[in-house]
Amino acid sequence: MNVELRDLRWFLVLAEEEHFSRAADRCRVTQPTLTRSLARLETALGVRLVDRTTRSMSLTEAGHQLRTEMAALLPQLDSALRSVRSRPVLRLGFTWLLPSGLARRLITEFEQVTGGTLELVRRDDRTAGVGTGHTDAAVIYGKPASGGRLHIVELGTEDRVVAVGRHHPLARRRRLHWAELADHALVVNKLSGTVGPAMWPAASRPEVAVACHTYDEWIEMVAADRGFGVLPQSARAHPHPGVRYIAIADAPPVPLVFIQPARGPHPLTDRLERIARAAASRSARLTDAATPARKR
Repeated sequence: MNVELRDLRWFLVLAEEEHFSRAADRCRVTQPTLTRSLARLETALGVRLVDRTTRSMSLTEAGHQLRTEMAALLPQLDSALRSVRSRPVLRLGFTWLLPSGLARRLITEFEQVTGGTLELVRRDDRTAGVGTGHTDAAVIYGKPASGGRLHIVELGTEDRVVAVGRHHPLARRRRLHWAELADHALVVNKLSGTVGPAMWPAASRPEVAVACHTYDEWIEMVAADRGFGVLPQSARAHPHPGVRYIAIADAPPVPLVFIQPARGPHPLTDRLERIARAAASRSARLTDAATPARKR
């Protein structure tokens, strides 16, 4: 049996997306290239992994089994290969936003303490690449579903802001209440966003105007006045010229979390986790010292 590691990696992405075009974009290959890769893998294994029609695709029973096995084994293989390098490299994932101050601390302290290299990798999926083995650890907003596959540590929480286009009906407001947003259409980031209509009471939820698959699509839909979006307040540090950011008086805070595989992690992820927790703790103490107490 001759199975290429690249074909297995691309299969995992396809299994996660269940869509050839989106999977090809994530793998940075053409759709025909991804199709040929799947065909090579199915030929080598002697089984069909995917059932395809002109409109949809789904994993076969063998496909589901392979996805489960490879999701656990590939990260362990990557960890073993990187651990023997003379200068170890750890890939830290993020989705659409990584607090710049925290990123600087992580890179500087990790490389000073370990002598290794910390690479930042953007992945537009719910675990920023940890679940598919594309990254070794990640710092993301919102706690992903784990299923026991992830080790998750909360670093802190952050307030949220509303993002609207310059011509949106709310654009002139300086402050909003969470319940007010239910009267307006919502733009959802399906893969890496942290806000959906279920966060409002069932009797009063915003309608979804459009559901996007990347942050870049999402922010452009907001800028085009298709609806409002909600982000952590750190987004103000990376403004879009066509978007206004408005404070929300009573929005539920969003957690900032550090995640790594529960099994077979990179040898240095525990060290990075300790650095991240210490850095987040220092940031929280500085914020508390600089922020006047709010009236309740």
